Amino acid sequence: MISDLLKTETACHHEAIENAKRLTRLGSEDFSKAEYIELLEKFYGFYQPLERAFGQHPEIMDALAYHQRFKLPLLQKDLMFFDHTPESLAQLPECTDLPPTETMAQALGCIYVMEGSTHGSQFIAKRLRAHFNLESQGLAFYEGYGKDTMSQWKAFKTYLDESVAQNGEGDAVVHAAGETFQALHRWMDQ
Repeated sequence: MISDLLKTETACHHEAIENAKRLTRLGSEDFSKAEYIELLEKFYGFYQPLERAFGQHPEIMDALAYHQRFKLPLLQKDLMFFDHTPESLAQLPECTDLPPTETMAQALGCIYVMEGSTHGSQFIAKRLRAHFNLESQGLAFYEGYGKDTMSQWKAFKTYLDESVAQNGEGDAVVHAAGETFQALHRWMDQ
């Protein structure tokens, strides 16, 4: 299954991203609210152009109801809780050093990284809730799909495995996932 291969083949990238400058601070006792807001802003700048690009793949959008999985609305909600406005959000820098998403295989590799981070973010949400004494507000991005996170992750992996089984582009998906991790790492270290 490609989902199992992806986990193995991208393990070094996954470990490396956890050491990105902004992400290493996430678990620190002195991690500040300003740092958290800056982290959300960086994710906003990364997700915005990618989610726009995913629109080029209606087959993925339809099969996964992917518009409902978009992270940008969650990031907007969190950032507006922390006093951003639509005008200030429009001024945030966007990442231009993005992984390619032209082919379906490239888009699936990229989405694998994004869906995987949503799957793993539940632990971070609990930590942030306690650290900043937050309820749900300010945590929408890290809470992801909430109680539906595991079922959403499984649905994505099933779709991914079936798609790659049909088109045989496993190597391209793995390569795209690696490129996505690398692009995100570069963006988070800026």
